[in-house]
Amino acid sequence: MRRLLYALCALALACGNTSPGPRKLVILHTNDEHSHLLGAGPEQDDLPPPITAGTGSIKGGIARRLAVLKSERDAAKAAGAAHLTVSAGDNMMGTLTQVAALSASPDYRLMKMLGYDVTTLGNHEFDYGPGALAAIIATAKASNEGLPAIVASNIVFGGATAAGDDSALAALYDDFGTNPSAPIRRGLVLTTSNGLRIGFVGIMGADAAAVAPLKAPTHFSVAYGQSDSNRLAALSQIFDDIQPVVDQLHRDMGAQVVVALSHGGLDPNNLASSEDYLIAQNVSGIDVIVSGHSHTEASASVTNLRSGKKVFVQQAGRYGDNVGRISLTVDGSGNVSVDPSASQLIKVDDTIVASDASVNAFVAKVIGGLETPAAGSSTPSFLQFTLVEALGLTIPPPPNPDIPGALYNYSLGGLDFDVDNTGRVMETSLLDLSADAQLAAVSKLRPGGVDAALEASGVLRVSKIEKAKSGTLAFGDVFRAVPLGATPATSGPSAGTPGYPLCLVGIYLAEMKAVFETTAGFAYAGHDDFYVVPAGFKFEYDTSRPAFNPNGDALDMNNGRVTKISKLRSADLAAGNYDGNYDVVFDVSTSGWVPGAAAPAGPLTLVRVAASLYMATFAATAGVHLKDAVTGLPISGATPTAIASSTILHRASSDPACDSQGRCTEVKVWEALAAYVKAQSGTGKLPSRYDKTVATLPRRAACVGVNSSNPSGGNCTH
Repeated sequence: MRRLLYALCALALACGNTSPGPRKLVILHTNDEHSHLLGAGPEQDDLPPPITAGTGSIKGGIARRLAVLKSERDAAKAAGAAHLTVSAGDNMMGTLTQVAALSASPDYRLMKMLGYDVTTLGNHEFDYGPGALAAIIATAKASNEGLPAIVASNIVFGGATAAGDDSALAALYDDFGTNPSAPIRRGLVLTTSNGLRIGFVGIMGADAAAVAPLKAPTHFSVAYGQSDSNRLAALSQIFDDIQPVVDQLHRDMGAQVVVALSHGGLDPNNLASSEDYLIAQNVSGIDVIVSGHSHTEASASVTNLRSGKKVFVQQAGRYGDNVGRISLTVDGSGNVSVDPSASQLIKVDDTIVASDASVNAFVAKVIGGLETPAAGSSTPSFLQFTLVEALGLTIPPPPNPDIPGALYNYSLGGLDFDVDNTGRVMETSLLDLSADAQLAAVSKLRPGGVDAALEASGVLRVSKIEKAKSGTLAFGDVFRAVPLGATPATSGPSAGTPGYPLCLVGIYLAEMKAVFETTAGFAYAGHDDFYVVPAGFKFEYDTSRPAFNPNGDALDMNNGRVTKISKLRSADLAAGNYDGNYDVVFDVSTSGWVPGAAAPAGPLTLVRVAASLYMATFAATAGVHLKDAVTGLPISGATPTAIASSTILHRASSDPACDSQGRCTEVKVWEALAAYVKAQSGTGKLPSRYDKTVATLPRRAACVGVNSSNPSGGNCTH
């Protein structure tokens, strides 16, 4: 009897103590991987993969990332913690391997091989348009590897419209159980190995949505009556759109922790105005935000304004150069706490030997597919076509598919310095090089028909083009500098081709000043991606002056910070001497617009400008109305399709890259850069004018006045 009583008492105690003890979770994360399957420092030094440890000069590499993830998972398990692996978007677009996206979807498949559980959509997932994104996702879903779950909580589908058709993407979407097998979800709950239920939301930030010009008709949080260019209104709408999803995860799906995968941005120099910081403040019920989009290494602990609870936000940089670790605990009462001291970034570099055979073999197969024609096909591979027909180079016989890299690493010349692109809101050697390349490409295609080219910081995707151990400059590393975008063409020889095409547009000289005002003002207001540098023109600006008002009088010489504009003389332009002699066409210290042969119509002189389609689509942001470069007549509409129909540059009909019907391929930004580098290098090396250690910078966009490092022309910090 006594034994039975003891047993009943023990049972009663056990049943009464139903609250579990503390449970731990480690969230491993990356963001903005941008198809960086190889490490960079440069890429050619990582192909073939080194078999011994290096000094840390090569950053990233997907096989090294796997080694770090395995180590972190083992450590979590040893500490009694569960683990999940996630990404905050922009998984694609950034290296030559992105060319295989439509045919093989390597990024999503490799993420699944690495054990990623969830990702979200970034703006660059839409570089090929929503239809192509649907095809890429479907290809991965049908593969042996599969793909991680994708959460996209503020996406809105437009269907079949004049702007495009996203029906195929919508068919892959599950809105809380409406399509359970779909790979894209509005919200998601996963159960960890220790029984925690973790909810996920995926957020496309306001800035990210605004810089995805080919996403239409898909859109994201847009306030009624507003466009996504109104970032403040869009951000407020994000709060309203995400809150009910978070509430539903807690209320209906039993989420104990909610993680937001947010492609919004976290700026360590301006935390309080960063989108992901503001989301943490204004959407209650989120415990952790894994941040992306801004390519920054940053973390913050933010107090939510509604609940008073802390939200931990972390971003791991870009390109898989780091793996982020967030360590949290859920106690027996359901309270969530993050340990900031244990939540940090782990470097991924060549001090780690990338030894995973299956991942290395997968990457080699992807690169081999770019170099070698398909079995039994007479059609050249992408790299054969590009190097021979598009760039007019002589290449060796078809490479050995079992030893990839001969064409990926094809030498465009020598390089004994790094082409620098470091620093915020300042002219760089790579900005100058890319602008010069575009001006040269269009000058060759339209002799005497172009005056200037424009390049912006946000288009360039590397902090430098590095000199390689071999002393050569590889095609893959040049492509990596300007890899973004795709053609808007849906038929013809350019359909499906990677990279933004070059456009030739006309704008008034007064509008050219407005473009330069984005450098002088908008770029200094937290938008350094819009720091624009020209070739064929140069200008000075003073940040102590009031910023330009795009709604004001563009002809008013005192509207804005630009104080002087000069135009390259025709003889120097024709000779390719882009640092030659200039004539002043605007000077605020005298009478403003300077009459003369360089600007016969003063501020209404038509300037013929080469720029990427990406940059052309943002012209209206600067108050610029695009015109035909020959007639000067306005171009109707500001959409990529409208701009593309009359401004994209194609090769001459005699070019071997044209098809049998005389349809010619587009001239791409990356192609212009590769051709210019090859031409400038000749049989030697890239000229030292692109070496910042010996060149004079700034030379095209100089800050003057009291805020400048050199009052007569230097860099400004504000």
